[in-house]
Amino acid sequence: MTAHADVLAQAAIDFLDEIALAMERKWGINRLPRLVAPDLAIRFRAQQDRLNEALASGRADAIKIQAEAMARAWSALDKAASAAGANPLAPEIWECVLPSTGEVIAIVRTHEEASAIARERKGAVWTLEEVARAVEAFGDQVRAVKRAFPGAEVTAVRSPRLNIGTIGQKPAKDSFSATARRGNGRRRQKTNLWPSGFEIAGSSSADLARDIDWEKGDDIPF
Repeated sequence: MTAHADVLAQAAIDFLDEIALAMERKWGINRLPRLVAPDLAIRFRAQQDRLNEALASGRADAIKIQAEAMARAWSALDKAASAAGANPLAPEIWECVLPSTGEVIAIVRTHEEASAIARERKGAVWTLEEVARAVEAFGDQVRAVKRAFPGAEVTAVRSPRLNIGTIGQKPAKDSFSATARRGNGRRRQKTNLWPSGFEIAGSSSADLARDIDWEKGDDIPF
């Protein structure tokens, strides 16, 4: 494979990276395939598998073909979701300053909204669910004072330990399997589209990952 082919393949991956980032900022991580018709979501997943296969092959021509098809797949889902009347993410962000450090943190409603803005805010984003866990960790005494004296303000938490559980722990329904490479071409950890245990009647990973004639670039869903 020539150096020129390698450069073209890398350019296709870089272009795809930007598209994927834009789509995730607009719709949220892993949300867009759930906003379109099932057959289109399945084709999107199939194209993701094709790109993973091309990346594993190391062939620049295959990578370029499949990265370009993946870009078309993102565009197709974007248009379909908009046509269906789905609403892009529009996070309402509340900011506050941590009194001990001066760090500015953002509070949003949902995990999807937090994921959409986490990178630009370097991870200093909290959801309402996480805030609720922190409030619960204050203990019964603090909450009892708030109930007994409406309008009372918490000015400090002196307990050295808060029982806030495990960082990163999520409900089972939100758990996703991971592989080494993201199927949309992004250079970070891949998160599969489907929750654990999700099955599609008549389809399987083996069905979606059948052999491809890399010379012709056939069997491209988009």
